[in-house]
Amino acid sequence: MKDSFPEFHNDDALWGYMIRAERQYRIWQHNDIKDVPFLRLMAMGVYDWEDPDKELQQATRAIRYSAALTSRMFPRILSTEEKVGLRPDLS
Repeated sequence: MKDSFPEFHNDDALWGYMIRAERQYRIWQHNDIKDVPFLRLMAMGVYDWEDPDKELQQATRAIRYSAALTSRMFPRILSTEEKVGLRPDLS
């Protein structure tokens, strides 16, 4: 989880991050994360769409980047909320 893929070009590193994000997404699906809109948004970012917009490849990159970044930030947010007692009921 701590490998930043420094030897890869950005597109290749982003692909590696997406593989990690997909694994994290599956864990969240089977744990206590019941925030359905959040999980759906993550699925939109992690998995390829059935009919992608072939003319706007940069949009795909932006969506994947956002999902990868969220997959790194969300566990930290949950951890901080638990420490300060702010974790909302996500059911």
